[in-house]
Amino acid sequence: MKDKVFLIDGNSLANRAYYAMPYFTTSNGTPSGAVFGFVNIILKIITEEKPSGILVAFDHSRKTFRNELYSEYKGTRKETAPELIQQFPAIKKILEAMNIKIFEQEGIEADDIIGTACSNLDCDKVILSGDRDLLQLTSSNTQIWLTVKGVSVLNKIDLSELKKQFSITPSQVVDIKALMGDSSDNIPGVSGIGEKTALKLIGEFGYLDSVYANIDKIPGKLREKLVENKEMAYLSYQLATIKKDCTLNGDLTDLSYDFPFNENVKKIFEEYSFSSLTKKKELFKYNQDSLEKNKVIIDNLEKVDALVNNVKDFFAYDLAKMEFSVKPGEIFCVNKSFDMFSQALTLSDILFKLKQVFEDKNILKLTISAKEDMHKLSSLNINLDGYFDLTLADYLNSTGMPLQPITKNCDEWFELYKSLINKLDEQNLTELYYNLELPLSKVLFNMEKSGFKIDASRLNKIDELFTAKLVELTKSIYEQAGEEFNVNSPKQVSNILFDKLGLSSFQNKKRSTRVEILDDLKYSHPIVELIIDYRKYQKIKSTYIDVYKRICNESGNIIHTSFNQSLTNTGRISSSDPNLQNIPTRDDIAKSLREIFISKFEGGLLASADYNQIELRLLADMSQEEKLIEIYNQGLDIHTATACEIFGVAPNEVTQKMRREAKAVNFGVIYGISDYGLSQNIKISRKNAGEFIKSYFIKYPKVKSFADNNIAFAKKNGFIKTKFGRIRHIPELSSSNFNVRAFGERVAMNMPLQGTASDIIKFSMLKVERLLDEYKMKSQLILQIHDELVIDVYPGEKDKVEQILHEAMENWVHLSVPLSITLNFGKNLAECK
Repeated sequence: MKDKVFLIDGNSLANRAYYAMPYFTTSNGTPSGAVFGFVNIILKIITEEKPSGILVAFDHSRKTFRNELYSEYKGTRKETAPELIQQFPAIKKILEAMNIKIFEQEGIEADDIIGTACSNLDCDKVILSGDRDLLQLTSSNTQIWLTVKGVSVLNKIDLSELKKQFSITPSQVVDIKALMGDSSDNIPGVSGIGEKTALKLIGEFGYLDSVYANIDKIPGKLREKLVENKEMAYLSYQLATIKKDCTLNGDLTDLSYDFPFNENVKKIFEEYSFSSLTKKKELFKYNQDSLEKNKVIIDNLEKVDALVNNVKDFFAYDLAKMEFSVKPGEIFCVNKSFDMFSQALTLSDILFKLKQVFEDKNILKLTISAKEDMHKLSSLNINLDGYFDLTLADYLNSTGMPLQPITKNCDEWFELYKSLINKLDEQNLTELYYNLELPLSKVLFNMEKSGFKIDASRLNKIDELFTAKLVELTKSIYEQAGEEFNVNSPKQVSNILFDKLGLSSFQNKKRSTRVEILDDLKYSHPIVELIIDYRKYQKIKSTYIDVYKRICNESGNIIHTSFNQSLTNTGRISSSDPNLQNIPTRDDIAKSLREIFISKFEGGLLASADYNQIELRLLADMSQEEKLIEIYNQGLDIHTATACEIFGVAPNEVTQKMRREAKAVNFGVIYGISDYGLSQNIKISRKNAGEFIKSYFIKYPKVKSFADNNIAFAKKNGFIKTKFGRIRHIPELSSSNFNVRAFGERVAMNMPLQGTASDIIKFSMLKVERLLDEYKMKSQLILQIHDELVIDVYPGEKDKVEQILHEAMENWVHLSVPLSITLNFGKNLAECK
């Protein structure tokens, strides 16, 4: 098999990576997104293409021999972003550690280095770049991979593809550039000739010399342009031609590289906070060697006994892989080709043997998925105790930064554990981890296991009603349209509205049928409101009813959601499979849907306890704004009070419209809303919205100081904290992009409030669960929705549940203002609102 070498345009790839990746920084705020993107494409090439050699060429500077030919060469190119310039040394440092050859030479460009390498290497070559100039190097053994989108979408061009896509040969690439020029490199070409005309001329005459040899055959103004700019055309030809005979200051005979990588590469990845890469064991020599030398295959129970006997203070395990370890470098694993479910040995046999280890709280168990493990083990009547969830610790340490699954083998988790607890300690997160996140995983497990009962008969009735309603709406839509069409097809809806019915919207240049466009059009024709209603019913049917029916048909009428504890940047818990936190609440349709959720206990009730305006109360407390504190301590309505301040009226003069606008300002300020955002929310002019916000900060000056101080703190430290010490890193604040930076400022303003609210609801969940257990109650905590807890109440326990919810949610947090809950009981979830 012939060798294959990759020749990489380093500047082009770094530039693509910089603009393709989100704004990442290291823990000390150094930009690293371009480095991360660049490294990932290198890893993809190495692991998927397995080349025999790699060369990365960089431009040394903008001044080359081409500037001597034409002083304005590349003169119009914009300056490289400072954040990208900062990252080139890191890219080169990593390449050097990987032993990948770097070529960079004064006076010539990366293209010329690649061209010279091409002409000197007798092997298959792949050139990776975003620069179409390199297409001139295409040959029978040289492909050009052009980056089309970011660094992941590639247009792979060989000789046949070059002919197919561009109808030219490699040498004609230069002829085309000579005629049309290149604005990105400021190659002048022939004034007035673009790509289309250049392709036509070369297609007819073959090459530049032939164009001028046949100049008399070219008609009129085009001939005049060519004659007038002949000198520029040939100058452009020189500028566009990649040199293939440069004297390089590096050795092309050995372009091999190291793989798997050595420990130096791993250390650099750690230095730049590339945790997703350091977790990939297959990338590093140390990991592979150690695993091969110290692997014990479990194929009988005696080996499980040997494993148990070796357990002392620490035990790492991965149930998904069925791997276990008691010390670094030694791993016990079930042979993947071995039939675990044969009579000789079963999965249950293995775990039963380990029962005493799992249940011994004095043996520290290292896992990456404690909650999921609890489900597997509890089915065998094994209780997991004394565990440390590495994923949770990684999440708490790195919230706001890129977080990837831990893919190391479990014998490497001992070192990872040490690293994580040290980092928790450095960031003062140890107490939050051990007192909140870790025990909460057990609470969430219990909630998932308990599940939420669905009234299947009620669900079927609602399904019938929704199906009938959709049939009725479809019929009415067809009548209004005068024809039948697919109401679920945006394209067909667009054709009906804008072509057949001739409707128009000032904001709808793309013939969109998005909801905001339909709202703008709904008084233009009766069909529009019918389509809006159809979509509302169809969405609820497909998103909720059909999903719940499928679950009931497959596994009974108890729905078990999954609570995600390490997903959000605010510390909030999310729900999935299905999502029970997004059940609609606002209208009669939503009410009918909530009626299907009932108690699993015969004669039982549901209890819903919802914090009242928790983030606004936290704003009062954390800003120490006296007026806000006074409003809450006097039990006044915050929105009415704000309306009084903004509009300068007495409480009895506040209209519903004023209160609604004040409410929008109150909640908007929490999220750092702009004048434009507020104007869109309450349908007022941007100027008036700006005045509202300005007036708010004048009336509540400490809120403004609170926001400004948060942003200043985050910019200085790279992160922001909640009242309980939870950290969110905000790398966006260092971005040169205004919109990204503005987003970071909004995060810095809101995170202390939203994150503290999430901490409070989590602590409350722990306290509710503890009190239910202490009182030996049968009622169960089954759902958390943002600031709301839902309890399935056993008959006769209503009063005790009410007492527990007030005690666990209101009375333990000591703020400058009281926390209060709205508590409702009902036979179904709809009655609890």
